[in-house]
Amino acid sequence: MALARNRGAINNAFQFCVGFGVLSANLINFGTEKIRAGWGWRISLAMAAVPASILTLGALFLPETPNRLIQRNNDHQKAKAMLQRVRGTADIQAELDDLIKASATSKTIDHPFKKILQKKYQPQLTMAIAIPFVQQVTGINVISFYAPILFRTIGLGESASLFSVVVTGIVGTGSTFVSMLIVDKLGRRVLFIIGGVQMFISQLMIGGIMAAQLGDHGGMSNGCAFLVSVLICVYVAGFAWSWGPLGWLVPSEIFPLESWGRVLQ
Repeated sequence: MALARNRGAINNAFQFCVGFGVLSANLINFGTEKIRAGWGWRISLAMAAVPASILTLGALFLPETPNRLIQRNNDHQKAKAMLQRVRGTADIQAELDDLIKASATSKTIDHPFKKILQKKYQPQLTMAIAIPFVQQVTGINVISFYAPILFRTIGLGESASLFSVVVTGIVGTGSTFVSMLIVDKLGRRVLFIIGGVQMFISQLMIGGIMAAQLGDHGGMSNGCAFLVSVLICVYVAGFAWSWGPLGWLVPSEIFPLESWGRVLQ
C-alpha cells in the first residue's frame, strides 16, 4: 500500500516498532527491578498484556488492502475506494489498472509455487531465503535475549546491566529511525554494506577484548568493560539501520506481483 518513493521508510517502520517495543520492555524491567517480594517480575510480565490488547483491538479495525480486494474478491470498486482513501487523492486510476493487470496475469498461472521455482526466479528465491537467514545468524539474538547476562559477565552489576540494556535499546531504536529517513535516498545495497562492515569490525573487537581479558574464568577492568559496552552499541546500531529492517524489506520487493501475489492467495 505504500508509495514507491516511501516504501522503504514505511516498511522499516515495522522494525522500528519492534525495537520500540523491546526498548519499552527493557525500561519496564529496569523500573521494576527494585520491587521486592516477587512483585517486580510479575508486574513486568503482566505489562505485556497492554500492547497485546492494543494490537488485538487495532486488528479489528484494520481494512483489507486494495491488492487483496482485487485478488480475492475481484471487487474493483471497493479496491478503488480504498486506494483513494490511502493515497488521499481521486487520481489513482493508473495505479488501479496496474493492480488489476497484475491480478489478471497471476490468475492465468496454474501452479504458482512451481513457477517461482523456475530458473528465472531462482535469484529472487535465493535472496528471499538467504537475507532473512543471514539476518538471524548475525548474532543479534545474543544481544536481544542475553544482554543482561552478557553485561553481568563483563563485570557490571545487576542494575547497571539492566541500564546498559536500556541504552542499547535506545541506540537500536534511534538507528532504525535513521534508516527510515535514508533508506529510500541511499538505497538498500549501500546500507547492507555499511551495516555489515560495521557489525563485522565491532564483533571482531568485542571477541578479541573478551578473549584477552576474560579467557575462561578471568575478569575485566572497568575501562575494557566500558569499551565493550560501547562496541556493543556500535554493533546494535549497525544491525538496526541495515540488516535488521532490510531483512524484511528486500525480500518483499524482489518478486513480480503477478507471480508472488498468486502464491500469497
